[in-house]
Amino acid sequence: MGILIKWKAINPEATYTSARVYRSTSQAGSYSLIATQAIEDQSYYDCEGTTNSWYKVDFWSTCGASSLSDPIQGGTYRAYCTVEDVRNITNIKTNDLTDTEIANLIEYCGAQLNADINVFHEEEKLTYISNTKENTVNGTNTTFYTRTYPIGDSNNDMAVTTADTVVYQYDQDGNKTELSVDSVNAATGQIDLTTAPANTIQAVTVTYKNSPIRVDLPDQLIKMACALLTAAWAYTKLNVGKAPRWRMGSTQIWRDMDSFKTYYDKYLKILTQINDRSLFRTVQGTSIIDTQYRASLDGNSGTEGQNL
Repeated sequence: MGILIKWKAINPEATYTSARVYRSTSQAGSYSLIATQAIEDQSYYDCEGTTNSWYKVDFWSTCGASSLSDPIQGGTYRAYCTVEDVRNITNIKTNDLTDTEIANLIEYCGAQLNADINVFHEEEKLTYISNTKENTVNGTNTTFYTRTYPIGDSNNDMAVTTADTVVYQYDQDGNKTELSVDSVNAATGQIDLTTAPANTIQAVTVTYKNSPIRVDLPDQLIKMACALLTAAWAYTKLNVGKAPRWRMGSTQIWRDMDSFKTYYDKYLKILTQINDRSLFRTVQGTSIIDTQYRASLDGNSGTEGQNL
């Protein structure tokens, strides 16, 4: 999948012009220079990196170099698609846009995709759903379920983790306390709390976003949508502000200025498929629409249906 290395903006008074990235196969091993990056990019995408890779970074100018950073272990680059996916559906080469530039676009496009598919649920009351999803508050139960799932990515880190849900409990006086979430199962909407709410608690609520299909894998349609949207913005980055045609002697060269529209239209078609798939999915023999309709009737669903 590759590794995306990032660094903070440096002090504006510093005179460094480049960031140098070094890689090793172990924390204490020998680090070799693998890239020199413009310092203002604040990132470098290593397509050959793995979770076993270790990195150090220093800043450089003709006047000298900074000390090396502490070693950083590579984590799998989390995104809905890869740089290679984008290159496979375009003719964008590394001399057009670097891997790092495309990786950064993928992050932005992942956030846009989330906004286009997620539905926001604010303080949905956790009450009885079914015999296997009772959501009982009895002082011992720590497992609860959202009414709608899969759980989506709320914080745009292209993963579904405990950070994507917020759980509160209300006591008899209406005092609100946040509960610690131990784990989340995006596929089933299961939320495991670190500590069980006491049996005197009056209500437990959860705030989250759900997506029509799973983004934690991600689903193949999510991957396709992200790649197409990234391709659209990549061509925008390449073409905006440039002449659509120019002449070199007797030769006239045309630039394809419709690339953004071509890929964005394809993205919209995939987006429609993603959002429509929820109409055909079933949960325990009951359609999602029926489930959401009953949830809206029982008054326990919180604020739903807000696309964010």
